Amino acid sequence: MTPVVATAIRVWVILLAIAGTAGHVVYLDELWWHKLGLTATMARSVTPATLLLLTAHAIVTVVCAVLGVALVLNEGQRARAGRVLGAAFGAWSYLMAYSGVTMLFRPDPGLSREIFEGHFLFVEVFGLAGLLHFTSVFPRPLSAEELQPSETLPPMLMPFHAAAVFMRRAGAPWFVGIAILVALWSWTALSGGEISDAGLSPIMDVVRFLSAGLVVMNLRRAWHVATEGDRDQLMWLLASLSVLLSCLAILIGGNVLVAVTGFPEPSVSWRPILLDLGLIGCLVALAMSVLHRESIDPARVARVVGSAAAIVTIGLFLSAGLEAFFAGGVLAAYSLRTGAGTAISFAIILSTYRAMLRLIGRWVPDS
Repeated sequence: MTPVVATAIRVWVILLAIAGTAGHVVYLDELWWHKLGLTATMARSVTPATLLLLTAHAIVTVVCAVLGVALVLNEGQRARAGRVLGAAFGAWSYLMAYSGVTMLFRPDPGLSREIFEGHFLFVEVFGLAGLLHFTSVFPRPLSAEELQPSETLPPMLMPFHAAAVFMRRAGAPWFVGIAILVALWSWTALSGGEISDAGLSPIMDVVRFLSAGLVVMNLRRAWHVATEGDRDQLMWLLASLSVLLSCLAILIGGNVLVAVTGFPEPSVSWRPILLDLGLIGCLVALAMSVLHRESIDPARVARVVGSAAAIVTIGLFLSAGLEAFFAGGVLAAYSLRTGAGTAISFAIILSTYRAMLRLIGRWVPDS
């Protein structure tokens, strides 16, 4: 990557991060504060619970923007991987602030509005290309020998292997991304549609699906040929996944407890906020694959997060089971108060959590 291209990516990501952060500030001011005067304020009634949810979404955007800037400014051995991963982070932070960005720039109706709406697809493709490039150089570029197809690979899958190897070239994701953009915009214009609808095309859905598949293939191959030094960086991906899956597991446990017991739902939208928390942890751990220092053990992070989430989830399921047993079983005649099963279950969990930590921690491999 030439210095000019590297500098251009840095500037582009920083601008995306600033615009995404400013967009969320504008959106919150539009809905609640009415103080900054960045847009023509409309009279709206927003509940505190909704404001809390929107603020949580805004925090995800800001964290993603900050991490993207930190990645593109990273120097040293992992600078190349940091720049292209930062490109994906910057694009994501900008796209998450779509509503606020639209309010901030206030495009006029007509052609200018169509062009403005169409640029969001460009940002998305830019982010996908950055993510694909990242997985092709992370934790290190693979040699021609390491990219050779397996002897057991069926002949009918050879074209897919060749395409995957081609996409690992430095400029391939970017050139393919440009070709996809031109094709989608041209097809949409020739078919009489609006440019802003290009991102809704089924072709773009196929591109997203194939991009996800290539990301998985690249990381899988990197794991199989990883050296001992590579494993530390790759383990951060496991830590990232463990954070996200842990929040999903707790979410499922909470849903089961509420459904079984009939506990009243809190006024706070805890489900999306919990997912936002998991997403923040996932983004931070993913960025740490480039920014990490040897003093932090990613395997330990994955073990601690996964074990704690497993214990909480087990506690939620045990609470639901005990509450249902007390309400509908032989103990129903004793008229135990609702919540007794939850108290008992977490007393059990707290008294045995050390043994459970040791047991669950064995499922996560060492780095």
